[in-house]
Amino acid sequence: MTSYNKTKYPGVRYKEVDTRQHKGKADSYFLIRYGREGQTINEGVGFKSEGIDAKYASTVRAEIVKNIRLGTGCQSLKEKRELESKRKADELARKETQKRENMPFDKLAIKYIEWAKGEKKSWKDDQSLYLNHIKSALGNVPIKDIAMIHLEKLKRNLQTKKGRYGKKLSDATIKHCLVLVRQMFNRAISWRMYQGTNPVTATARENKKFLKTSDNKRVRFLNHKEADLLLDELKSRSQQLHDICQLSLYTGMRMGEIFNLSWNDIDLEHENISIKDPKSGESRNAYITPPLSKLFQRIKDNASKANGLVFKSSNGKKIREISNVFNRVTEKLGLNKDVTDQRDKVVAHTLRHTFASWLAMQGSPIITIQKLMGHSNLEMTLRYAHLSPSHERDAVLKLARGKRNKVVNLKTKNR
Repeated sequence: MTSYNKTKYPGVRYKEVDTRQHKGKADSYFLIRYGREGQTINEGVGFKSEGIDAKYASTVRAEIVKNIRLGTGCQSLKEKRELESKRKADELARKETQKRENMPFDKLAIKYIEWAKGEKKSWKDDQSLYLNHIKSALGNVPIKDIAMIHLEKLKRNLQTKKGRYGKKLSDATIKHCLVLVRQMFNRAISWRMYQGTNPVTATARENKKFLKTSDNKRVRFLNHKEADLLLDELKSRSQQLHDICQLSLYTGMRMGEIFNLSWNDIDLEHENISIKDPKSGESRNAYITPPLSKLFQRIKDNASKANGLVFKSSNGKKIREISNVFNRVTEKLGLNKDVTDQRDKVVAHTLRHTFASWLAMQGSPIITIQKLMGHSNLEMTLRYAHLSPSHERDAVLKLARGKRNKVVNLKTKNR
């Protein structure tokens, strides 16, 4: 039977533990005793070697007895320890959260891009937007401090910033930057790197125009005469540039898709082009018509061996952008003369737009145009709907003729 020694403090005892040593003597273990709900409770407080003594044990007991009497607070040493353990855990979590939120936005961006590499096909676009347009403004700001003032300043800076070739950033690019910041904060919240409301979401809620952009969709397309003039002039200057533009005009392929095109994607026998990993995220097919069949055959015949990329730069590498020759040709032909609205200017993308417009004008179903263009949703294709031969006018004219005939018949009857 274990023997306990009394102390001068009521309800506090201790026992000697020979299996533990403290300063060359047996260690002392302190316990407290108190009543609760008609029962006598005994709880161990701790060893003398842990800094516990009779006075401390008495203080703990007095606190518990008081709480039992008042019906508040911790009413047992077990509850007190659990509460203290939770308090320490919460404090540690708070410090960890503070540490994470004090980290600069750049660390969040790096973590996000690493995550995006395995989750998003467009991760390179995200990386480029961050490095070129966002990092300088937000990179060194702690993520917990980023607020509306930082985000509105970022937007103003983007609106005045010039990108490559000295041109201002498009509204779409600016919106993509802001949306990317929002996506990074959403990830930070799920990774418990940030607590609270996403500041981009909060800013957009406060400022309704924050994420809105103007309509910068291109509306210009070429008529057949303009297209022929453009191709002829391009051919006189650069056969390869002519071929690239003709391919876009007859298939609706984006320039980036054409630059990525390899001979493995070309099936001349079945007159098919496989477009892999396009902007929409889904593969699609384009079709080789007789003019394009001759185009590919000529390129193939003139190449030492038809492998790798179909179109290459002068140093044999992948083409990154359309040649400036295109702009010089449009200027010579006067295609952009007196044009002030950017949406009306003839650019390389106009060829893709022309392809879709011609399809609509000849009566191709909108869903067919959507598939050929590789649009991710029908809304993007509906901009061409107004070009389709319309039955609406015929319906209205028929109605008018029917009403006129009815009036004439009534007059005849009254006679």
